[in-house]
Amino acid sequence: MKPENPRSRSREASDRTSEIRILTNSATRRVSRRRFLATSLGGAAGLLILADARSARTYQANERLNLAVFGKMYNAEHFLTGAHLHNADIVAICNPDQRRIPEVFQRWDEVARQWSASENPQQRQAAAQYRRLADRQGVEVYADVRRMFAEMAQRIDAVIVSDYDHFHGVACGEALRAGKPVCSERPLGLTIQDARRLRALAAETGLPTTYRSPGTGTGAFRRAMELVEEGAIGPVREVHIWFQRGGPDRAERPQGRHEVPEGLDWDLWLGPLPWRDYHPDWMSYAHWRETSNGGLGSFGPHTTIFPFLTLKMRELWNEPPKTGARALESAPPAMIRVEAECSNRNRVSYPRWERVRWEIPARGDMPPVTVTWHHGPEFAPGTRELIHAKLRQWGVTSEQDADDLMRTAGSLLLGEQGALVADDHSVKITALPKEKFVDVETNRPLRIGASRGIYVDWIEACRGGQPKILADFDHGGPLSELLMLGNIATQFPQEALDYDPANGRIANHAEANEKLGYPYREGWRI
Repeated sequence: MKPENPRSRSREASDRTSEIRILTNSATRRVSRRRFLATSLGGAAGLLILADARSARTYQANERLNLAVFGKMYNAEHFLTGAHLHNADIVAICNPDQRRIPEVFQRWDEVARQWSASENPQQRQAAAQYRRLADRQGVEVYADVRRMFAEMAQRIDAVIVSDYDHFHGVACGEALRAGKPVCSERPLGLTIQDARRLRALAAETGLPTTYRSPGTGTGAFRRAMELVEEGAIGPVREVHIWFQRGGPDRAERPQGRHEVPEGLDWDLWLGPLPWRDYHPDWMSYAHWRETSNGGLGSFGPHTTIFPFLTLKMRELWNEPPKTGARALESAPPAMIRVEAECSNRNRVSYPRWERVRWEIPARGDMPPVTVTWHHGPEFAPGTRELIHAKLRQWGVTSEQDADDLMRTAGSLLLGEQGALVADDHSVKITALPKEKFVDVETNRPLRIGASRGIYVDWIEACRGGQPKILADFDHGGPLSELLMLGNIATQFPQEALDYDPANGRIANHAEANEKLGYPYREGWRI
């Protein structure tokens, strides 16, 4: 049922947030069990310096970490039953939908029973750890992420966030403000405003951050970045990205008032979103613009990260100088132009198919490039034929071979002397034409630091190491902005929107610019 007084609940939430602020501030004045200090940004304005804190650089490589997990999707699933792989313990789990909590304990019980008889010594040893968790020893359960940090900040070393898109911003924000490194689900927040705030907060704190982007932890991905920089495929002016699913194209918002099921705190589940009566359809994943980023949010980060990093698009978010002589000499801010076509304009849900084009200006010595996203049940009308024709130019003449390269999702970088094709999570990279790369290293980076995997790299950074994390918030924030800009464009099909990435605004369309963010309910913040 709807809470009797939503405004009262908002005031209570605000009070809880105030408690968190008081507790967090007081915690900075005493020695905590483990805190992280960004020594490299010690002079940055507004940096959250934790007095008497121990520098992350002093951590012992084998020191055990205490993890808190918000939600139970994707990257949360990895850590919930893989904490032992990282010499870590789960000390808190949080979910406003408490119906999901018994599933976690049941999974721990299953793992403990199966592994206790395993022939693998590591699994047998880990079985005892998961038995303790299954018996609820040493792990706390929360529905409110703010309360979790208010009560347990001293016990938590790092946080994993994996839930609906509208929760990524506030959960990651609470973690960073509490001085905790974050491993987030993609994308970074629900809106462009969320992504920019998280990027700024991560830069201010200097804490280790990452988001789930499996490809960035592979040798093939990193070597492909080097190949493009070396000019192996020549200048790239055209990129295609695809995802074969299609939007739900729901006609209207959920209607009517339903009784809230036991175990679900509807007020907490809404979090920063405007209040609305409970309806189970609101919890349909990736269906609604108000709670998700649709296909561009679910698979866009996996496929687009490859061209985004390889073609150095992050440089467009660097702020131009605003004062002094250099300001007078600086050119106007670089604009990204985006335009969409789709099956229909749907302001509440996502269209059945969509095609989004971003015109990316030059970055350093890299020429302008057009990036096109194709999404629909069959990618989008004409997409398969288009990609097949592009692949034939570089030696992929078999229809089956071309379909194998496309699969469910992927990306294609077209250079003047070759092409690179990435799979659905940008893990496998195929260099074309194949005969050109027979004697070329394509699976191991030669200059970019090697990765041991995205989760291992992040854990190492939490202990004070300095692995090369490509999918941090500094890159993930701008990438999320780019994709969210595409979702705004599908609400104004056939209209060109000019986006200023350095300043975070749509310069030529006032109505579209209003969709960069929304006001949070009282008691919530990043």
